[in-house]
Amino acid sequence: MTEPKYPEDFKDWKTIYLMHDKRYLVIESPDGAMEACIHLEDNEVVGIRNKVTGEDIYDGNLSLAWKLGFKR
Repeated sequence: MTEPKYPEDFKDWKTIYLMHDKRYLVIESPDGAMEACIHLEDNEVVGIRNKVTGEDIYDGNLSLAWKLGFKR
């Protein structure tokens, strides 16, 4: 996957929750199949995962996301 850009590539995704002092946003794809974690201070896409399989679709820095509480 090429490097996704937030918010351009996530226009129809819905907010699930904020985490870690509201600096990270977790959003869900329109079909509910994927979740993404976004660092709001610089709009960095930290990671995207398939909710059904648990597969990491994009790893910008998923190890950080897991430490912050991005649920598997």
